[in-house]
Amino acid sequence: MKWLANELAMLAGEMQKIDIEVKRLAARRTAIAEKHAALAKVAALAEVPQLPTVVPPVRAHHPYGGRGNLRNFFREALRAAYPGALDSRTIAEVAVRHFWDTFESDEQRQYFKRERVTHTLQKLVRLGEVERLHPASTNAVGGWRWKVDEPSIVDLIAMRGDLVEG
Repeated sequence: MKWLANELAMLAGEMQKIDIEVKRLAARRTAIAEKHAALAKVAALAEVPQLPTVVPPVRAHHPYGGRGNLRNFFREALRAAYPGALDSRTIAEVAVRHFWDTFESDEQRQYFKRERVTHTLQKLVRLGEVERLHPASTNAVGGWRWKVDEPSIVDLIAMRGDLVEG
């Protein structure tokens, strides 16, 4: 019975979250439709009334103010902190304050902090621009530093281990 009660409560909570998101999206769609209608009127005044129907829809890339803005923000933050490092939590909080106006719900804000920050930092590591100062397998708050042509802390620890063993 306890499991059944927990599942029912969890599912009811999920449905409640979905209902809130649907209301938010409906309001957003209404606002966008009003803007679209206003621009269609402008097109008619400009003597191209068919424009709204012939222009195909596109999915513009606007998160965080434009393509590459989040990655560039992290680059600048880590360059400014060099030779020091920043931890994931600090980077996330600074980025949330910087990009706050792009979040339409607390869930989006938390997703950003939990997923986008880590993904972007890992991408910068793969590009060779940033170094991870913690093991990749750890679940703890990680440290990140702008990469220069010097051995990283992780490299130095590995070298030390090689020297001790050798």
